[in-house]
Amino acid sequence: MNIVSLPHPNNFLVVEPLNYPNPYDFSIPHRHDYFEIILVREGGGEQQIDFTQTGLRSNNVYTVYPGQIHHLKRETAEGLILQFRKDIFDFIFPIKYHYLYFPNAGVQLEAGTFEHLYEITQSILNLTKEPQLSPLSIHKSYSYLQIVLITLIEQHQLHAKNNAGSFGGEFLQLLGQHIQEKRKVADYAEFMNLSTDRLTALCKETFGTTPLRLIHESLILEIKRLMVSGDLTLKEIAFELNFDSTANFSSFVKTATTFTPSELQEQLKKSLIP
Repeated sequence: MNIVSLPHPNNFLVVEPLNYPNPYDFSIPHRHDYFEIILVREGGGEQQIDFTQTGLRSNNVYTVYPGQIHHLKRETAEGLILQFRKDIFDFIFPIKYHYLYFPNAGVQLEAGTFEHLYEITQSILNLTKEPQLSPLSIHKSYSYLQIVLITLIEQHQLHAKNNAGSFGGEFLQLLGQHIQEKRKVADYAEFMNLSTDRLTALCKETFGTTPLRLIHESLILEIKRLMVSGDLTLKEIAFELNFDSTANFSSFVKTATTFTPSELQEQLKKSLIP
């Protein structure tokens, strides 16, 4: 029997206990360039994902996607963390990475559903510990990941008031990818091969607001991320996000938040988990 070759899961996929020793200081805000799925078996602690604070609660699964600000205080929480890059989606068809861009970072599962996902994730961990795997075992690890992701997508859809589905995830992913240089509704309509009227209708149906409002919210979110995740000055942030002047940057921030950029930055720093 010929088996299609797949790379060893260790090339793309990492599973760790929630209390594993990080290679970075997780106690300060940081940005990932990979997806992270946190399965909390026993709660204890808190976290912020893009400035939204939530506890680490039992039987909850949290998703952090590339580019988000994450700040974690684990305390007594017990669980597992799945970490993987976009490259892995080349091998787990038909799932696409934008399916994991959920409106809410966390979802609480029934105990049986959570334990099922937890056991599968534990099986992935056991497999990835092995330096040498048979081709069938490698396929098994990717199949386990597919089950975890499909179940997670289904659970988010069941818990959502509005089922964002593929459209919502794709639109949120496009905003994250292009917000630094694209600010017009027409730009995103073109990306999605839609008319601006159709995009507006879908956004209102899915998110309850207009695409322009979502674009502005995404831009403010990116400004906040840059304010706390690096050493850029406010002037450099304005330049990084392609504002034509610091005055226009300040005006946009003030209109959107009621704070000046310096006031907003100070508020963000005060709001972080100590």
